[in-house]
Amino acid sequence: MAARKDYYATLEVAKGSGADEIKRAYRKLARKWHPDVNPGDTAAEERFKEISEAYHVIGDEKRRKQYDQVGPEAFAQEFDMSDFGSQFGSFFRSGFGGGAQPRGGADFGMFEEVLGGGFGQARASRPARGRDVRVPLLLSLAEIADGVERTIAYRHGGGTAKTRVRIPIGVNGGTTVKVRGKGEPSPGGGPPGDLLLEVEVQPHPHLKRDGRNLRVDLPITVYEAVLGSEVRVPTLRGTTTINLPAGTRAGQVLRVRGEGIGTPNGSAGDILARISIAAPVEVDDSLLELMRLFKAEHPYQPRDD
Repeated sequence: MAARKDYYATLEVAKGSGADEIKRAYRKLARKWHPDVNPGDTAAEERFKEISEAYHVIGDEKRRKQYDQVGPEAFAQEFDMSDFGSQFGSFFRSGFGGGAQPRGGADFGMFEEVLGGGFGQARASRPARGRDVRVPLLLSLAEIADGVERTIAYRHGGGTAKTRVRIPIGVNGGTTVKVRGKGEPSPGGGPPGDLLLEVEVQPHPHLKRDGRNLRVDLPITVYEAVLGSEVRVPTLRGTTTINLPAGTRAGQVLRVRGEGIGTPNGSAGDILARISIAAPVEVDDSLLELMRLFKAEHPYQPRDD
């Protein structure tokens, strides 16, 4: 015995869903499983038929009430899908423009709304759009921070083309910057494709991006930490100086304002410098004696144990 059809489950909606929600669900699924989107895929065609049958019933208020009371058996004669396949194929191959239609009210209007009004006729008459062209674009962190203009050379129409592009300030790595109309021309006279610039970020030797801020590990000496000092901090444009207060501890984060990633309104993030304390590389007898004296006169315990 065949399983009882659940039209709500087919459209992936709850039983109490409103008409607008059901329509949105139908359009979403129909776009995904539409045969024009999945040419030659019989499984997709079958799925689309199931979606259409379900929407035919619960997408109509009167039919939905009858379905809720009686179930799908009430529509067995009205919406028999057994011979829908052959009609379906000719229906869509004709560009939605006539020919046999499925039984049970699954008419042109219902299929037309899958991808918007007049979709089929538009597909049949509108020349195909040109192919998009994808080009990797390697940028430095400094270029991302300030924004940059680049001349992009790429393959185009069997040759090469160049175009000047303004890269938005603060763009993220992994972002695709679209330049409309700069892709391949349409072979049928339609609109050209787009140029798609796939942004990659070149690693900085010291700085790492954290949103609009930049982070850096800043090692200092023991005496700089104890006495306080002025130290140099790397930036995207060179270096800058910050003041270490006396008694600076490892793990503290000092902020250099306005040296991070820029924003379109002219502001910028900060550099966040995390302090680490580096022990001397060379240890001689005099240093050992100094440390023993320090330990004796200024003992302290940085750990909990």
